[in-house]
Amino acid sequence: MYRGFYISANGMINQQRIIDIISGNVANVHTAGYKADTSINTTFDERLILVRGKNNRTGNITYRTQEIVRADLEQGSFEYTGSRLDMAIRGNVYFNIRPYSKLYEDDGEVLLTRNGQFNLDEEGYLALGSAGRVIGDDGEPIFIGTADFSVMEDGTINTEDGRTFRLQLTYVDSNEDIEKKGDNMFVNITGTNDIPEGEDYRIIQGAYERSNVDITEETIDVLAAQRLFEACSTALSAIDSINQRAATEIASMR
Repeated sequence: MYRGFYISANGMINQQRIIDIISGNVANVHTAGYKADTSINTTFDERLILVRGKNNRTGNITYRTQEIVRADLEQGSFEYTGSRLDMAIRGNVYFNIRPYSKLYEDDGEVLLTRNGQFNLDEEGYLALGSAGRVIGDDGEPIFIGTADFSVMEDGTINTEDGRTFRLQLTYVDSNEDIEKKGDNMFVNITGTNDIPEGEDYRIIQGAYERSNVDITEETIDVLAAQRLFEACSTALSAIDSINQRAATEIASMR
């Protein structure tokens, strides 16, 4: 019965974690540049369970546990707005943003994002809302000062008064792991500013990337997780009832 308790509880915990992940994805379905989280599970064949002070092996039962949560880096669809300040990326590269809190540090933190809903801040720098300023290939924030500019496919920015900048872009392979910071910002773990030769990417002005959450798939997954959670809960209740009955019958025999 202890084994049954453990299996049922283990199943409930895993399914609740999956439901929590799906809830986060659904909540960010309209967050630009958001990358859906996925649950990576693993199994272990034998575990020691403490029963009455003794370590008892579980035999050949295979248990499942959630090891990590990983972001799905698949590209989302584009929303075409026509705004000069909106930019989308086709390919495995990311915009670089320096948070406002790190602007004046020599080795200030730089975050990655696929959210290209940019604006001009009060000082005229290209920025991502309150998150921070967009970084150029010289490592400095890009001062544009005007919304009258054009962006080339390679990330070169040309202003009406003849100034030229280039976006700093970081390559991250779609199969790599990436650490989230907030909803649509990422810490650069394995990315490189040296984009591999032949890598196909384009910057598209007048559009931004939507979340890559597939609401239909998430709905199917959450229904499946809820059913499994309920099944494990029912099994746990049944085992508890059997234990109570067994305890009562044993007590009546004394």
